[in-house]
Amino acid sequence: KVSAVGLDHSKDASLLPENRAKNRYTNILAYDHSRVKLESIDDEPGSDYINANYIPGYRMRRAYIATQGPLPSTFDDFWRMTWEQNSHVIVMLTQLVERGRTKCHRYWPGAQPEVYGEINVDMLSETEKSDWIVRKFKITKEKRSRTITHYQFVSWPDHGVPDEAGPALDFVREVHEVASSAFGPVIVHCSAGVGRTGTFIALGTLLQHIKDHDWVDLFGLASEMRQHRNHMIQTEPQYVFIHKAMVDACKSSMSKFGGGIKVLPSFPIYSNFGPASQLSDFYGDMLSEEASYQYQKTSGNGKTYDESTF
Repeated sequence: KVSAVGLDHSKDASLLPENRAKNRYTNILAYDHSRVKLESIDDEPGSDYINANYIPGYRMRRAYIATQGPLPSTFDDFWRMTWEQNSHVIVMLTQLVERGRTKCHRYWPGAQPEVYGEINVDMLSETEKSDWIVRKFKITKEKRSRTITHYQFVSWPDHGVPDEAGPALDFVREVHEVASSAFGPVIVHCSAGVGRTGTFIALGTLLQHIKDHDWVDLFGLASEMRQHRNHMIQTEPQYVFIHKAMVDACKSSMSKFGGGIKVLPSFPIYSNFGPASQLSDFYGDMLSEEASYQYQKTSGNGKTYDESTF
């Protein structure tokens, strides 16, 4: 298991009295060493804090920012982070409400522009596709403006993982076609910013990796991601889904270009499972079983978040 990876890292900033209310969940906190630090406002205590961490991607040390769904009290901080980090793409992987529980608060404007702190946000367009919504925003600060593309994936089921990997893969590919390394990190969030967020980041990293290599190491990637934010790729079903998605991606690649992909024998799938040469047996055993896990109280500030972490 990788459940203990990174948990010894300090989270002191998240636990400061002035910052506690900024955390959507009491058990999903930002590691100090990788947290995104906002520019302080007039030396105001805690004004540099947001529950967000830099996550490496393929050949990029700060390819992504993994963060929680913004709270009303952190809307200003979220848009301030977007501006300060020169981010041009935001990825949202949750509905606002799922199964009657608030998973994220609406932090963007409708037809009329809204001001968040010093950032004016104006929606330029909204396009609905079969599995996701694309919004364009113009954000302005002190007469300087830039365009933000906001992707919201709406086909992730309330409980579990998608039945088919195709839409998720298409979504990840489209996002990365728009995202450019010339800009800042891609901001990714779900509710807690660890489960679906970790799944998306893993898929994005692996899809870029297999363009240059004929092997993947998901266990190593999951372990590395968890060094930067706790519980990234939170559940076993999410971990299995990434394997399934990569198999589908590799099959598609093989049909188009020939060749194949391999998982190096020295790389374990789980630290307590065995070498990756057992991959076929693993899929036979794991993918035939219905993935299920339990939620505890998850809605609102001050609650814990649990999706049966592995």
